[in-house]
Amino acid sequence: MQLTRAGFVAAFAAAALALTAPTASAARNQEAEAYVNIHANGALQALSNRNSADARQQAFSVLMNRFADVPRIATFVLGRYSTQLRADAALRRDWMAAFLDYSNAVYEDQLDRYRGNEIRVTGSTERTAGSDVIVHTEVTPRGASRPLPVRWRILKSGAEWKVLDVSLVLDGNEIWLAQQQQRDFLSQLDRNRGDIRALIASVRQTTAEMRQRIRARS
Repeated sequence: MQLTRAGFVAAFAAAALALTAPTASAARNQEAEAYVNIHANGALQALSNRNSADARQQAFSVLMNRFADVPRIATFVLGRYSTQLRADAALRRDWMAAFLDYSNAVYEDQLDRYRGNEIRVTGSTERTAGSDVIVHTEVTPRGASRPLPVRWRILKSGAEWKVLDVSLVLDGNEIWLAQQQQRDFLSQLDRNRGDIRALIASVRQTTAEMRQRIRARS
């Protein structure tokens, strides 16, 4: 359930490569790059705010909810079990609320090590011209001398871009967060016979633990 750094790599190496492999239309998309530059740096600035931990959390969450397509990610991470949400409006509402809190805590927890630094866009790759783009960035963690790559998969629906997944390097390994979350959640749902209510309880507990860890660093 909880994001760990040790076991991330082998199972998702092929998936990450497939996700980011250039296609025939592998051109740069300056609009997508500008979108990530503005919003990713805005999120890091929110984490650097010297206001109270609660105010900082609220500001960061507002920015990330604008930046990321949380409802779409929340459905993706349930995989085949997401069909339950269509049949049960109350379950969908509770899952979306729990996952929103969880995803904001995950982003805050993982991006906190870059707090105070600036994300620099280095390029982009169009998976589908004009609508599905991997934006390549780099940022230096606090206390480090070398920047690390951070990649953002963003989709355009109508006139609006939204983040669908983020790739970070943890302990030398590239991890796509939404893909890892799907792996973790499916493993738990397979064990508990698809009980999303039990998953919600587990997600809320994990969120509370992350919040305690974030506050301890503040």
